[in-house]
Amino acid sequence: MLHILLKIAFSVAVVLGCTYLFWFVEVLDVRSAILFVAVIGLLNIFVKPLLTLLTIPITLFTLGFFLLVINTIIVRIADYFIDGFFIDTFWHTFLFSLVYSLSNAFFESFFMKKKNTNR
Repeated sequence: MLHILLKIAFSVAVVLGCTYLFWFVEVLDVRSAILFVAVIGLLNIFVKPLLTLLTIPITLFTLGFFLLVINTIIVRIADYFIDGFFIDTFWHTFLFSLVYSLSNAFFESFFMKKKNTNR
């Protein structure tokens, strides 16, 4: 449970940090950032697997780089649903989703201990 709360807190911090790092990301308040993280989590559970399944041929053709476009689409969908979160263009959303995904991957790899199953 602590793992999930830490990951949510880190993701909210990344979203809020991106508002100061990039001029094209606008988050009105902390509530909007928390809502964005929650919506991204739900979209990653329900919509992303369907998009990934439907785009397997192009994902294989591009050696997996199309998954970055799928991440961008997920962020654009979340942007549509949340009133306090704004990103202007597709390319700005692409850059934000890249920073967001890489920072979450960094957090997972360096700060979360994996369970050892070789006992």
